[in-house]
Amino acid sequence: MGGAVFVDGYIYGSGDKGRSWKCIDWKTGANTWESTDAAKGATIFADGLIFGYSDKGELFIAKANPEKFEISSLTKVTLGSEQHWAHPMIQDGVLYLRHGKSLIAYKVK
Repeated sequence: MGGAVFVDGYIYGSGDKGRSWKCIDWKTGANTWESTDAAKGATIFADGLIFGYSDKGELFIAKANPEKFEISSLTKVTLGSEQHWAHPMIQDGVLYLRHGKSLIAYKVK
């Protein structure tokens, strides 16, 4: 669903049939962790952090850590309508997120 990010030899992402977030070792193909702490969704990476936006409207921040999935910040996107399928983007320390006809900006730097 939301693609993946490649950070320091590891792939972080979600959207497979198991609906979980995973970290995969690029060299071996082995899962280093798998978590359902957030629903599947889109992901981006900036400043050592994974920013995830789930199809259930969860917006989270987690450190890119191949040993464990640990959400440090979590909120629910309540503005907007329709599916939570947009891909977030970050520009100049601001995370932009579209939900339906709403555009939401979060200062993340």
